[in-house]
Amino acid sequence: MKPLVILEIANNHMGDLQHFKKIINTYHNLTKQFKDKIEFAIKFQYRNLDTFINSKYKKSSHKGVQRFETTILSENEWRHVIKHCRSKFKLICTPFDEPSIDKVLRDKFDILKIDSCSANDWTLLEYLGEKKKKKKIICSLGGLTEKEISDTISFFKNRKLNVKFLYCVGKYPSSEYDLNLIYFSKLREIYGEYIQGFSTHENPNELLSGIIALSSGARIFEKHVNISSKKYSPLAPTVLTPSRTSTGNTALTSPSSTTPSSFPN
Repeated sequence: MKPLVILEIANNHMGDLQHFKKIINTYHNLTKQFKDKIEFAIKFQYRNLDTFINSKYKKSSHKGVQRFETTILSENEWRHVIKHCRSKFKLICTPFDEPSIDKVLRDKFDILKIDSCSANDWTLLEYLGEKKKKKKIICSLGGLTEKEISDTISFFKNRKLNVKFLYCVGKYPSSEYDLNLIYFSKLREIYGEYIQGFSTHENPNELLSGIIALSSGARIFEKHVNISSKKYSPLAPTVLTPSRTSTGNTALTSPSSTTPSSFPN
């Protein structure tokens, strides 16, 4: 099967509909040349901020809270974005709470993504398991212990949910020495085809890690993306720009043409 490359927008849209559409259009134009060899998806995030943020932290100086509260999109804006994207990409969304699971299902995303921080949020997972048995699900495993990984995979298997898991390094940013790619192969040995992907946050100039993961059996790749903007700067150090995304796609489709990186021996 063709590799699936997930372009994670997260909050990089900045709550600005026009900026959001510019990101989408930029990556749509960029990915056209690779679509015969790579399948592409765009990924969003849903949070019900009324309940997701503890009341005593609302409108506080907390950096994470400020990031969420200053990048809100209205329901109408989300509908506009989804309609704008549907003919261009597969659509994926991460819900961080139960109301957001309902929204992902309502808005008919192609795939529901569970992020690493929610991979052992049993209340959330139980709610998902009760809601939709046949929905395609991807789940990241970053930061979990071996027992937690086993428990999470068993949860999905026992409920016969349609799920694939991503090996994930959740350190922002990750050095080449943090990636521990041999562990991806170990997970594949234990859990087989349930382990399908590779989600890391290394330097955007690092290309060899994706090639090694591909050769080890990874078929799903997830990266945060954004575009340069005078209004919204600087870019996060782990975010791929259009030019680095294009180079990364070339590396996945033509590994032998890739110049070796600084990856350790």
